[in-house]
Amino acid sequence: MVKLQEKRNHPRHHGQGQLTLLLTHHNNGQIKGGLINFSAQGIRFFSHRALFPGTTILVRASGENYQHVSPDSDCQLRTMGFCTIKWCHEVNRQGAPYHEMGAVYLMPY
Repeated sequence: MVKLQEKRNHPRHHGQGQLTLLLTHHNNGQIKGGLINFSAQGIRFFSHRALFPGTTILVRASGENYQHVSPDSDCQLRTMGFCTIKWCHEVNRQGAPYHEMGAVYLMPY
C-alpha cells in the first residue's frame, strides 16, 4: 500500500451541517452537501453529485449546526466562499453511493 504524504499546513476541525453548493459555470441550481471538516485553507464535504477537480463553486454554510471551534482558535468555518474542487472520491455509506470532495478557498479570509 502506498503511504501518502500529508501536504496540509493548517489543522483540520471536524464539523457537521448542511452546505449549499452553487456551480459558477452554468445555471444548474443548487446542490446540497454536508460538511465533514474544514481548515483555514479549505473544506472537506460530501454530496450525492460528483464535482470534478478544477470546478469552481460558491459554498454557503449555515452556522447553526456546526461544531464550534474554541474562541481563541485562529480558524472558524466560513459562511460563504468561492472554492476550487481538488479531489473527488465515490464512497458507499449504508448501501447508497455519495461523493466525498476536498476544496481549497480561492481567496484568503
